[in-house]
Amino acid sequence: MATVQSNRATGISCLIDTDVAIDFLRRRPYARILLDYWAGKGLLAISALTHLEIYRGMKEGEEKATVEFLDGLTSIGVDLSVARRAGVMMKGLIAGGKTACMADAIIAATAIQLGAPLLTNNVERYPFEGVRLIRGTLA
Repeated sequence: MATVQSNRATGISCLIDTDVAIDFLRRRPYARILLDYWAGKGLLAISALTHLEIYRGMKEGEEKATVEFLDGLTSIGVDLSVARRAGVMMKGLIAGGKTACMADAIIAATAIQLGAPLLTNNVERYPFEGVRLIRGTLA
């Protein structure tokens, strides 16, 4: 997979975090409004790691809607550039006495690589410098 340089080059408006994607699949009104808004600004993207997290928690009977939703998004794989960025970001946290989940570091690194904000309700899970966070709820 080629490295994506910026959201302007790709037309990607945002990267959707797992919690917002799950809320959309569970038909929470705020998630539909939020994704409709960002879809009006460009393509909606999702990390390959988010695919893993969603499939891990998918319940019986949710397969069809899940596949349709995920297939309608621009999926971003974990390439060498994203992996290196995530590793450096995690190392920086550790040096500061903090820790973070590897999946969250990869998702944050993907958003940074895209030059796009990350839509999430879990802002506390992303203490990484350089990631633009947009709280998923419209409150």
